[in-house]
Amino acid sequence: MRKNLLLVPTCAALLFMLVPAYIVHAEDKDDKEGDEVKVKIDQVPAVVRKTLDEESHNAKIDSVDKETDNGKTIYEADVKLNDKNYEIKVAEDGTLISKKLDKEDEDDAKEKK
Repeated sequence: MRKNLLLVPTCAALLFMLVPAYIVHAEDKDDKEGDEVKVKIDQVPAVVRKTLDEESHNAKIDSVDKETDNGKTIYEADVKLNDKNYEIKVAEDGTLISKKLDKEDEDDAKEKK
């Protein structure tokens, strides 16, 4: 019985020591993975530029965010199509990763109304 009384506070103390360490480690990983650099469109590899042009229907793209995600380089461009902002993500080899409505811009527009 006495062992059970000590078990609960011991587990709670371990939990309070380990959780902050895990959170700090996760934030450090996000910082390393989320490195984002703005580059001009002419600094983007030709295969990436080709995919961006195709997916944006040749809309004007001034700058692109170059970032690392899980050790892979990704290029992200924000484009306005049909009065809506889209986020286009392309892999370093020119493969389209995603093309979706930019939710941040949609949320900002709703807040302004």
